Amino acid sequence: MSVVVQLGAHSVSLRAPPSSMVRREVAVAMSTSPLRGLCAALGVCWGGKALKAKYAYQPLPYGGEVFDELMALGIPEGDIYEAGQKALALCVEVPTEEAVARAEGFTAPQTEPSTP
Repeated sequence: MSVVVQLGAHSVSLRAPPSSMVRREVAVAMSTSPLRGLCAALGVCWGGKALKAKYAYQPLPYGGEVFDELMALGIPEGDIYEAGQKALALCVEVPTEEAVARAEGFTAPQTEPSTP
């Protein structure tokens, strides 16, 4: 799944990172520094032109680098926060109401016994 966010005059596609560990590290970083955590989420979900900041398995310093880089490009701070929240949702995979409703009514298909 991907999401397109507006950062200043730029539209950027975000997608969940393939690494479960990276997603988890970013989510945990939110408890230490919400701003840096949001920016780390934005960076690891980034699908636009490559950022100069590189993730090195330390989400808090990385989030700071992403924030500084985007601010230096003139991206409004509010846009960064809003995009970071959408990126965080991709990292923590918050289920939609529709997905919850489907799961509530789900029953596993019946299989035939494997023994005669």
